[in-house]
Amino acid sequence: MEETPEAKPDQERTETSGENIRAHGAKPNPDDPSIEAAERNLNALQAAAQAAGAHGSIYVPEGTYYIGRRGAQYEPFNRIGVDGDMPPGISICGAGPEASELAITERLQAGSHPVQTGFRYMDDVDHGTVVVRDIRLNGNYENLPDLRGAGGGSRCIKVGGDGDLHLSNAHIRGWYQEAILGRDVLRTVNRCTFEDNAIADHNYSDGGHVGHHITTHASKGNPLKVTNSRFIDCSGSAIDVRFNAGKISVRNCYVTGTGANFCKLSAASLLDVRRVFHRANTPSLEAKLDDIPGHEFDGRQFIQRIASRADTPPTVRLNDVVTTNMTDYALQCRIDEMTIEGDMIAITKTNIREDDEVIRDRDSGWFSDIDIGRLSVHECNGKVFDLNSSNGTIRTLARNNNQGGLGNTADLTVETDAKGQAPFEPSVPSPSAVGINTASHSVVWR
Repeated sequence: MEETPEAKPDQERTETSGENIRAHGAKPNPDDPSIEAAERNLNALQAAAQAAGAHGSIYVPEGTYYIGRRGAQYEPFNRIGVDGDMPPGISICGAGPEASELAITERLQAGSHPVQTGFRYMDDVDHGTVVVRDIRLNGNYENLPDLRGAGGGSRCIKVGGDGDLHLSNAHIRGWYQEAILGRDVLRTVNRCTFEDNAIADHNYSDGGHVGHHITTHASKGNPLKVTNSRFIDCSGSAIDVRFNAGKISVRNCYVTGTGANFCKLSAASLLDVRRVFHRANTPSLEAKLDDIPGHEFDGRQFIQRIASRADTPPTVRLNDVVTTNMTDYALQCRIDEMTIEGDMIAITKTNIREDDEVIRDRDSGWFSDIDIGRLSVHECNGKVFDLNSSNGTIRTLARNNNQGGLGNTADLTVETDAKGQAPFEPSVPSPSAVGINTASHSVVWR
């Protein structure tokens, strides 16, 4: 059942609300000419925040503004909630993600400045309601040195403390590690585009580290809603659910190029995925990631549970979902319990390189109370199931052109095994229908 639409917290803001960074000395420097120019813009950004005051907003007008600072600094560029940097709860607004851009300067040395996180909302601070909207935040990873080798890295936004963070019509691209480490503060992501995040972390670590577009620790009573958004190329997951027993909702999204998987599910009570297209392996992702034998994070899986960091077993609810082009399996539970329910799910082209099954349990893990209406599995280089102790019911399974047949179903009942039937066609968005600039910032979430 659909939830009641809720209004966005920033829907009453005007287009140019906030303290204008140009009024405090910022100047566009699109060619990234010098460290002095980057320092000027960073100082202007912080001066605008100080002028806006606690829980105020800064406004980034049209232009590209590279930011940075000389010298040995092992802190994020902007510490929000620290005297001397920015007061608590600062919101960041622009004139649109194709007009207003904040970017990390390439005029830095890794050895003296390895931590290049854009905005750090500090711990032990009440940030209130924070909005980041209508802006491009560019980590500029391809022009930065080896931060990993210097013991550092970068994130776009790292959140701590208390509050509610909302992202709207923002383009978050090119950050070394996670784009957003949202912890228990990230609440909504709407009409955003995430692109080329955590590529550098994989390449500079020789495949030893990957990162994600979004990492969340959503807790009970503090759900995360990701809607109408586009995800393009990262070494890890689109969504990494790391701790706590909150609810995660991903709706009307288009996701391509996930090196590890669509979702790494180590926690949560509910992962609700509706009207989502997911393609794991893409030529674009392969071109960006270094070819490192044994560390091929170029589109492995759809959803996997390999850790248990919450006191509630998660339920995965899938409705109108397409997932395709995985180098390994699609779904795995390797530890504890995990429930899958839903309808109109289409899985195609899995096991391109490894493994012999599409849906599997392993070690101490099992799928409990599976309740799926319609599932189709087609053109996969493996058997559909390899289950040891899982149970439940699939009412209709359409399958064809899979190597290995149905496989081991354990205590799972397939009421109608429609071998040879065409794939189901879930209702999912096109890539042009989601992401930045697809609606005004006053759109309500659904």
